[in-house]
Amino acid sequence: MDDLFSGYLTPPTTTVKQVVESNLTAHKNTLHRQKRQICRLAELALWNVRNRGRVLPPRIYALGYPFCGSQKRSNLSISKCFSLAGIIGIMGTKSEDKETKPGEEKIVEMIKMSKLCHSRAEFKKSEQLLHLALRMAYEIQHHDAQRYIIDDMANNAYETGDLKKAEKLFIDTMKHLIASGVPQDDNSVIHISGKLANLYAMFDDVDKANEGFLFCIQNLETKLEKGVNDFDTQALYTLILSWFGQFLHNKGDFVQSLNMFEKSLEVSVKINGEHHPHSLLQLNNMAATFTLMNRLQDALRCLNKALTLAQEHQMDDGVGDLPYYYINVANIYLTQVEKASADSGELLRLAASSCRNALKWAKLVDDREALKQAKKCWKKIENYQIAQ
Repeated sequence: MDDLFSGYLTPPTTTVKQVVESNLTAHKNTLHRQKRQICRLAELALWNVRNRGRVLPPRIYALGYPFCGSQKRSNLSISKCFSLAGIIGIMGTKSEDKETKPGEEKIVEMIKMSKLCHSRAEFKKSEQLLHLALRMAYEIQHHDAQRYIIDDMANNAYETGDLKKAEKLFIDTMKHLIASGVPQDDNSVIHISGKLANLYAMFDDVDKANEGFLFCIQNLETKLEKGVNDFDTQALYTLILSWFGQFLHNKGDFVQSLNMFEKSLEVSVKINGEHHPHSLLQLNNMAATFTLMNRLQDALRCLNKALTLAQEHQMDDGVGDLPYYYINVANIYLTQVEKASADSGELLRLAASSCRNALKWAKLVDDREALKQAKKCWKKIENYQIAQ
C-alpha cells in the first residue's frame, strides 16, 4: 500500500530520484502490486452483504469493499495510486539542487526491502524494517521520510487487520501533514480521510464514517468545479465514490449506493477506460445493488458487460476476477429459480454454464478461493436438479 498518494508532495530531487530508480526495475512487479492495494480490508469488513444478497464481490481489493471474493490478490481500482510521497519522491525537497542528506539512501533501501517482504507476506519483517527506517529518519530529522514511513506502517496495519493501530497511525500522518502546512483539501489529506472513513465503517461508527466520506467528496467536487481535473484528483474521486457507495450499500441505502457506483464508473471510464479493473469493479458493485433491489435483469446486464470487457482486453486483475463474475451470474440465475420462475429448467442450464466457466477460470488463474466458491455454486445447482 505504498503508493496510495503518489504524485502529491512529491517534488523529488534529481539525486534521490537517481538513487531509487537505479533499483526500481527489479522491483517493478512488487511495486505494481503494492500500488493496487487500497481496497481490500474494507471489502472484507463489508462483505457480510453477501448474506443479504446472492451476488459475490469479484474479489477483495486491499483496503476495501463489500463486493469481493478472494484474498489472494489485491486490486487497486486505479492505475495510478496515491502514496503520501511515492517511493521515488519520499526524500524529495522543494529544492532540486539540495544535496541528499546522509542516510537517505539507506532509508530508501530499507523501505524497498520492507515492500519486498510485504509482497512475500512477511509482514513482521516488513514492519521491523519500517521501524528501523523510521528511527533513521528521526535521527537525520528527515520529515518527509518520517511522514511517508508512518503512512506506510498505517497501510500495513490496515491490510493485516490491526485496525486500531492503523487508525492511530493514519491520524499521526494527518497531523504531520497539517503541521507541515499541507492544506486540508490536498489530495494526500483527502485520501487519508477516506481511509479513516473506511476504518470507522468497520468500527460501525456510522456518523464518523459518513462525515469522513462527505468531507472527501465535497472537497474533491469543489476542486473539480474549479477546474482541477488532473488524473490524480479524478482517480481519487472515483475511488472515494466507490468506497462511499459500498458504505451506503452496507447500510441498506441501495438507491444512493447505486448512484455512487454509477458516478464512480463514469469517472473511471473517463480516466482509465471501460476495460480497467476499477471500471469492471463498479459494474459488479452495481450488479450487487441491483440484485438486492430485485432488479435481476439489470444485474445480469452489468455482469455480462463486465465479463465481455474483461475478456476483450484481459488485463491481469480483470481476468483474475472472471471466475467471480461467472459465479455472480450463476447465483442470479439461481435466485430466479428460487422465485419460481416459469422456465426453471432453462435457468438451471444457464446457471450450470456460468458455473462451469467459473470453475474453468478459477483453475486457469489459480485462485483457490474462487474454486471453492464455484464448487459451492455447483453443489447448489446439483441440489436444485435433484429436487426437480
